[in-house]
Amino acid sequence: MWKRRIWFLAAVTVTVFATLSASTLAQVPAHDPPFTADEIAIYRDFLLHYPESLSDLIGMRDTTEAFDASWAFGPEPNPPSVEIPTYSRRQLPMEIMALADEKVLTARMAAEHKLDSGWRTHLALSEIAFDSKHELAAFVFSSLQGKGGTRGTVVYELKNGQWKRKGRILNVWQG
Repeated sequence: MWKRRIWFLAAVTVTVFATLSASTLAQVPAHDPPFTADEIAIYRDFLLHYPESLSDLIGMRDTTEAFDASWAFGPEPNPPSVEIPTYSRRQLPMEIMALADEKVLTARMAAEHKLDSGWRTHLALSEIAFDSKHELAAFVFSSLQGKGGTRGTVVYELKNGQWKRKGRILNVWQG
């Protein structure tokens, strides 16, 4: 009788373990894709032409945020149709993070005669969402300082093989 119970418990344990292992493996995310040349070019252009104080770039987060269309476009009457990336928290490439280096930015601010206070923010960039033809791209940036900050959506358009910022920054919020 005990032998039957032991065999039964062993069979149940193996079945449960196999089921849990399969479901756990199904939940393991696939590797996020590496940054494309287009993504790097867009982030690079934005950081080189950042519309706010350059000091905002110091302390920039080194990973991306998720792209949220409701935050990105808010009440915009005709938001661009983009495909939302299913990944986030990717480590930004070195060539992008180099643009947020404190020594580099301080030298850049001095050269542009734009040295300011030591007030620092935490700039974050979302993943970039592209349209189906890969000719339009959008991402959200946010810069938080204390209880306030700035957030906006930047839209880029591919023209003659170059990514160019399209018009004004959308859905700008300052608080």
